[in-house]
Amino acid sequence: MSGLEKIQRAYAVSVRQPGKGEDVYHVSYVPRGWRYAEGTGGKPAQPPEFIASIRFQGDDGTVSWNKSPSDLEATPEDFTQDARGRVRTLRAWIGRLADLVSAVEGYAKDLGWVTCRIDKKMEDSQIGRYEAPGLLMQERAYRVLLEPVGRSAPGVEGIVDLYLMPAYDDIASLYYYDGRWNLHYIFPGMTGVANTREAPAKPLAKESLQEVLEQMKKGTWLP
Repeated sequence: MSGLEKIQRAYAVSVRQPGKGEDVYHVSYVPRGWRYAEGTGGKPAQPPEFIASIRFQGDDGTVSWNKSPSDLEATPEDFTQDARGRVRTLRAWIGRLADLVSAVEGYAKDLGWVTCRIDKKMEDSQIGRYEAPGLLMQERAYRVLLEPVGRSAPGVEGIVDLYLMPAYDDIASLYYYDGRWNLHYIFPGMTGVANTREAPAKPLAKESLQEVLEQMKKGTWLP
């Protein structure tokens, strides 16, 4: 087993993204299955936590640690390489989601919907735990949630769902492939389609989003 494989299997990893006005990512590594041995005064001893602080300038990230990572099967350089790779992957995915949320928010506002940006807690084997952007849209009594589902799946490089609230009924799904977001949805009366992934797709645009939202508002939507 390589050092990077050991890190992926043996550590719980989370990434804290920069806040406003910041440019530093923090990647935390805590051993999985830590046994809380008795420490001083009978209090449980805390597990070791290694935290990498990564500042990106272009595609190159400089890494510093709160304390040097130590593991019999993984070197400090393995940890640094792992942390830098996780943040690169996260930056690309969050950038793609942020562009999507901005586009959908603009379309929704043009169509008369009120919007509110939200964050969703997510976990990814190549990133760890992190937060991803989503969007809540409302028009009169209708509330729709644009929610990220996953960074990758066979044949696609991103999945985001549209849900009718509060029942979380599926309206449509957005899949990223062919270099763009594609909107899949099932129109009333459509047969032979088991799920939204199999439904015909249109490139995401204000017109295609409006079409789906109008079907839902008419009460003719078939999940």
